[in-house]
Amino acid sequence: MYFIRQFALQSSRRRRSAASPFRHDDSKQMASLDTSVHSAGIEEVHNVPMSVIKRPIPSVLDELKVLSLMDTIKSERSEAEVPPVDILWITGSEGGDYYFSFGGCHRFEAYKRLNRETIKAKLVRSTLGDLYHYMGSSAPKYLA
Repeated sequence: MYFIRQFALQSSRRRRSAASPFRHDDSKQMASLDTSVHSAGIEEVHNVPMSVIKRPIPSVLDELKVLSLMDTIKSERSEAEVPPVDILWITGSEGGDYYFSFGGCHRFEAYKRLNRETIKAKLVRSTLGDLYHYMGSSAPKYLA
């Protein structure tokens, strides 16, 4: 576990060279258990507009989990307990920023149903190659 954490920290330091266009959420630092392998070394949490996030894989949802998350998010005191989602941030070869989310399906759906304009997220600086790992030949060609 120590090796993975150190490797993730080094990797994220290399990828965080560009400044995020979204507002930084300073409400609290996330505990180490609130991270994924992708975002383990990323501390910054941003409020990302729901409208810019692409979710190319349909979600399979547990309705009770979504409802429970909605109750948690509605309460200002407990909303901070909901971990941020990971978002792959890719810059197209001809410019433009693209944001893809593959995990956090229940959290995303809860924020969506509550008509929230933003969602707490960790931005994982990524490449088109990273996107191909998730989507294979279905990855959008307009980014290349």
